[in-house]
Formats: sequence, structure tokens, C-alpha cells
Amino acid sequence: MRTEVRYRVAIAGAELRMLVLATQPDGCVGIDLDSGAFVRAIYPTGSGEQLEAFDVTSAPIGESLDPPDTVRPEAVALARAPERVGSLSVRRAERYLQALRHPAHGPLLGFAGVSVPYWTLVGDRPSLALVEPSEGPIVMAGAAGYECRFGWQGAIHQLPLGDRRLAADLVRLRRRRSSPRELTRILGYRPGRLLVVVAGPTDGHCTKQVAALLPSR
Repeated sequence: MRTEVRYRVAIAGAELRMLVLATQPDGCVGIDLDSGAFVRAIYPTGSGEQLEAFDVTSAPIGESLDPPDTVRPEAVALARAPERVGSLSVRRAERYLQALRHPAHGPLLGFAGVSVPYWTLVGDRPSLALVEPSEGPIVMAGAAGYECRFGWQGAIHQLPLGDRRLAADLVRLRRRRSSPRELTRILGYRPGRLLVVVAGPTDGHCTKQVAALLPSR
């Protein structure tokens, strides 16, 4: 069952005020504070500030993506890297986060399994969601990097970990398996929410991954 995609107006030159949730290789994932919708901001990542979860940023929107990104319908190109203008506490951010929880029905992000063929994505479903796990999360080393294992809607999911900073910390600490208690010590908070995104394509497939382990109120 498909869930609704909440679009925001992306007018070139308009200012995007964003609550950052996670950084990505080509930008960051956050919430448009004006509309409350998810946004995947694309910009050159080498020239901007080092952003953290719950930072508030501002940047002008650039030209529309051509062609549109069918994997990430929430994608918006920025004219420059966003500037940090403040931050929100988890409590103050709660009203935005609650509204974007994944619906309690249907498969995670609209398709079963970990990956989906690229050609089947046409931009009509969300590419990210906030998930409140019923079990875990547990982060463990896998054959191709760290993976995050968690329970949700009566099933156990195991997805690649896309949080590069957390992965680097786990490598530095030589942790091959981290329980929720250990993750709380490493992160500095209890991971009560997971930001799950669709990444890719790689080798013709797009893969679900856990982009960030976030606190809950």
C-alpha cells in the first residue's frame, strides 16, 4: 500500500528553512519548517558547515532538478550550502517529527524487502520516513559495512547503516555489535526513532538504509 508524498513548493530563489535530521553524501535530509514536509536538500558538501541533527539552517533554493529525481521525490537543489542559524531541542522538534511518522500499515516505504529495481520508482511514493522501533535497534558489522536491526510492525528488519559518522565511531571503538544501551552511551541519547531512506541506484537497484538513529522525547 502506498503512502502519501507531501510535496512542498520549490521556487528558485525562495529561502528554505530546514530542520536537519541527517547528513548525506550529496547534502542532507531534513524537514521544511514552513510546510512541515520532508526535504532532501542537495548541495556541494565540501564548502558548507558541519551540520548536526536538529540544527536549523537557511539557504536559497536553486534551479529545479532536470530531470526530476524519481528515487527521491522530496529532493530540492539549493543554490549554496545551507547556513546554520540555530537549533531546536528534541521537545520543540516533536511536533514536526510526530507528523512524519511512518503509517502503521503497509510495507516500510511502500515496498517489501531491502531493495527495489530502479526502473519501478516513478516518484509517486515517499523515499524516507521516521520509524519508531518496537525492538532494538542493534547495530552490527556485516559483510559490506554496518547494518541496523530493529523490530517494526511485527517484523524484524535489517538494513544497511547509512550514518557515516556513527559507523566511523563504531570502527574507532572496535565495536562489531552494539546494543541499544551501548548505542545510548555512544550517541549520548537513547535512539528511539530511526530515519529510514531509499538510497541509490546502485547496480540498478535502490536500497533502504537507516540514515540516522534519532532521539525521541
